[in-house]
Amino acid sequence: METVSLVIAWLLAGFLAALMVIIVVLILIGRIKLDRLISEPNGDASLSRFQFLIFTFVIGASFTLIVVGGDPPRFPETIPSEIFVLLGISAGTYAIAKGIQSNYEIRMREIDRETTGQESMRPEP
Repeated sequence: METVSLVIAWLLAGFLAALMVIIVVLILIGRIKLDRLISEPNGDASLSRFQFLIFTFVIGASFTLIVVGGDPPRFPETIPSEIFVLLGISAGTYAIAKGIQSNYEIRMREIDRETTGQESMRPEP
């Protein structure tokens, strides 16, 4: 049974490594563009997107170190709840920022409509 688990683990690791290589190659040849990864659709920088990205990488790297740091390397029996709290805070910050931005854009369209009597030329949120 242990041999089957080990084979499955190596197959999964190989698949993930191949997927990672494919993604990196697509990024390098320009098929996946990262220039707008942490910016809003209009090109402005987004602190909430940047925070979400950094938290995700930090937590992913920490979790990898926890798994690899075991002797022998193994998946932990329980995942600390603090990890989920940090991800929740980061995702919540992003969601709230998007809500505030959407509300601002809707309000600006309403103000344009009230002052000019015409539909605004601002893009829909």
